[in-house]
Amino acid sequence: MRDLVGDMNHGLSESAIIRALAEQVCQRLTRKIIATLQGLNNELLSGEDSPLKNTWDEICVQVQFEASFSWEAYDETVRGLANAEVEELLRHEREAVWLQTSEADRWDSENEFRREPYPVVNDDVVEYLMTEYIYCQAANWSNRRIREYLDGA
Repeated sequence: MRDLVGDMNHGLSESAIIRALAEQVCQRLTRKIIATLQGLNNELLSGEDSPLKNTWDEICVQVQFEASFSWEAYDETVRGLANAEVEELLRHEREAVWLQTSEADRWDSENEFRREPYPVVNDDVVEYLMTEYIYCQAANWSNRRIREYLDGA
C-alpha cells in the first residue's frame, strides 16, 4: 500500500511526513471551503441574468478573468471561512501547514538562539491556504456556467 509519504523502499523523513500532513490538511480545508462557497447563492453580485449560480462560480470567474469592483468582498468572505477553519485545526495540523509557509522558511534560517520560540500565526496559515490551494483551485475550476459566463465576457 502506498501513501502520501512514500513507500517502504524509502527512508523515514520528518520533513516528508510534515509536508504530507500539511497537504492533507490543506486539501481537506479547501474542499470544505469550496463546498461552503458553492452553497452561498443569495446576493450574487454578477446579476440576475448571469449563468453563475453561487459564490464559488463568481470567485472562479474573477480569478480566471478579472477582479470586479466587489473582489474585496469575495476575498473577505473566503478569508473569513479560511480563518474559521484554521481556528478549528488541531495544533499539530496548524503547525504542519505553517511550516510550509515562507514565514517558516525565514524563521528556520534565523539564528536558533535569537528566533522566536513559537512563531506560528494563524494569519500566515490562512494566507498560505488561500494562495496555494483555494485560489489555485479557482484558477483551474470550470463548469458549464463558468464557461458560458467567460465566453460572453
